[in-house]
This record gives sequence, structure tokens and C-alpha cells, in this order.
Amino acid sequence: MRVCFISHTAGRGGAELALLELVQGLIAEGVDCKVLVPKRGPLLEALDRLHVEWKIISYPWMVSVRPRRIPDRTLRAIKAALPSVPMARAIRRWRCDVVLSNTATIGAGALAALLARLPHVWHLHEFGYLDHNLLFHLGERRTVQLIGCLSAVVIANSRAVAKEYARYIRPNRIRVIYQSVTPRDEIEKISDVISDHRVLRCIMVGTLHSKKGHTDAINALSEVIRRGISAHLLVVGEGDERFAAELLEQVKDLGLERRVTFHGYESNPLLLIRSADLMLMCSRWEAFGRVTVEAMLAGKALIGSASGGTIELIQDGKTGLLYESGNHAELADKIQYLHDNPEDRKRLGTAARSWAIGRFTQERYAKEVLDLLNEVLAKEKITGL
Repeated sequence: MRVCFISHTAGRGGAELALLELVQGLIAEGVDCKVLVPKRGPLLEALDRLHVEWKIISYPWMVSVRPRRIPDRTLRAIKAALPSVPMARAIRRWRCDVVLSNTATIGAGALAALLARLPHVWHLHEFGYLDHNLLFHLGERRTVQLIGCLSAVVIANSRAVAKEYARYIRPNRIRVIYQSVTPRDEIEKISDVISDHRVLRCIMVGTLHSKKGHTDAINALSEVIRRGISAHLLVVGEGDERFAAELLEQVKDLGLERRVTFHGYESNPLLLIRSADLMLMCSRWEAFGRVTVEAMLAGKALIGSASGGTIELIQDGKTGLLYESGNHAELADKIQYLHDNPEDRKRLGTAARSWAIGRFTQERYAKEVLDLLNEVLAKEKITGL
């Protein structure tokens, strides 16, 4: 089998890391993988290490982060479809059997598959507006209906994502397949971010975005410090500059300049996660939560918001704690509980690791996707007879 993946970027975000893990797993199963990307980026270096052939064809996203007038949206949708012609040529030249678009942000891959007369699979790693404020050029209902119509099957990376898209796609066309999470390469020496172990070290890892819940974490930190607890928050990640400035202002207003550290982007956050006492996952709508699983595999206690895919990973009181998104007082209560009960903190971390360690393997991920692709091709063969 030969699969052509359509990646929305050549970066190293969550969807791209999932693509890399899937490609590596499929290669081990004997699948020949090709990848189309819109421009250069670190993803290409990783593909080269896997000896995966790739090609750059510029194609825009079919979403924006700002509302636009209907004529402008229609024009952008047309422009987003035009690259499907050269994409179809590349796919035919590679003699692919199936095309897989890796996120909901790009539509040209589905049209290219249609032109190449090949089955298409859409792999959804995001909600869209709920988690990234993304607005489809053609509107949500029409676009999601097209996603369903232009795909033999749609893969969702969590039940929460499947439920969201099932509003406009028949549920029997959607399959939930959890991605794999392989801990990133470890460096021999792991240094603590804070040398004073009497300080409760909390960490957040993720893009700086208003939907990620950083304000919850900072407000909760302020509250636990007011209660007399010595705590520190390490914020790992980069993103929207305006939002980052707002967070810095919030920290300053609360007098937390020495209690909150903005680390910036980190290629291997596992090292920092291991140096923390507990992990905060405060996203209002997390589609899956790769860093949540990474923290689990590291045996760290977690506190997450009771929403999106997070509730599929954290079992409240068993593998972590949950709080109502936006309720920073409740989050502060959970942080204080784990501070006051270190043995329970250790128990939750151990249970989280035991639960996650066999569930998110690359072998399982690749096999489930491969079984689905074989099913799609078998149906395509019967239909074509």
C-alpha cells in the first residue's frame, strides 16, 4: 500500500507529531508513505530521517481566525481549491492508493484525491473554533458536510472531536482512533527548574492561546500563594504575541513576577515535565492532549479542565484531578490538595503512568489506521467492480 499524506504545515505541532508517529508506524507495517507539505520546515528533516519522500506544493488553509464577508470567503475558498490540480499530478506520479489529509484546515487534498480518482480519508486533530478560533471560509455546516462527502471515512482523535463533527457527518462515517504518544528523546542530565524543593512546582505546556486556559492557571497560582503555599508556575510554549503580552500584564498585576516563568518553546518538554511536581492542563477545549499523555507516561500528577478530550484521558480521582474550566478557585483547591497530600500526588502519578503506558503505542496506532485503510480500499475495489 502507498499512502499520500497532506500536512497543513511543515512545523512540529501536535498534528505534525502525530503524523510522524503514524508514518513511522506504517513504515514498520510495510506501507510506503509520501507526504505533501505547503512549505519548508522542521517536519521535512524528520521525514528525511525516515527516508520518506516529500514534495512542496503551496496550498492555503480553508480557515481564518477573523470573520470575513461572504464574497471574500468565497474567493478564498476557490483559491484554496486551485492547488488540488498539481497535488493530484504528484499523487498520480507517486502511484498512491489512498490520500489522507491530516487536519481539518486543508481541503485541497480531498479535491486532489477526487481528481486522481482515489479514496480519501480525513484525519481530524482539532475542533476548529472551540480550540483555535478557526472559522471555515464556507461556514462550519457546509464545510463539515463537505469533509464527510469527500471522505471514505473520517478519523477523529477523540470521542469529543467525533461528537462535534457528528452534528453534520453521519456518525457511522466517523471512527475514533487515539494517536500514539512516544516520549521524546531524553537528555542524560535533567536539571530542576527551581532548586528549592520546598516550592510546589507546577507546569503548563502548550501554545500561548486564549483557549488554553493560562489565565486560569495564573489566577489559581495567585490564590494558593495567598493561602500561604509556596508555589511556582512554569509556562512552556510560544504563540500569539498579543495574548502573551496580556499574560505578562496579568502576572505583573498580581505581583507574580518571581512566581511565574515564561520558558518559551521547548523541543523536548518532557525534561521540564519531569522536573515539575504536577502538570496543569487548563485548555477549555482540548481535542486530544499529547502533553497530557506525556505527563502521564512521566508519572506526574495532573489537574485538567473537565472538557473536550481531557476527560477521556484523566479519570477524576484515579489518574488525576478535574476542575470546571474557568473556575480558578476550584483549580486552586485542587492544587492545594496535591500540595497538602504528597502521597496522594504520587499515587495519582503512578496510576496515570500505569493507565497510559500500554494505550498510546505507535504499533497500536499504526495498526488501527492500517486496518481502516485496508477496509477503505476493499470497499473501493468492490464498488469499482
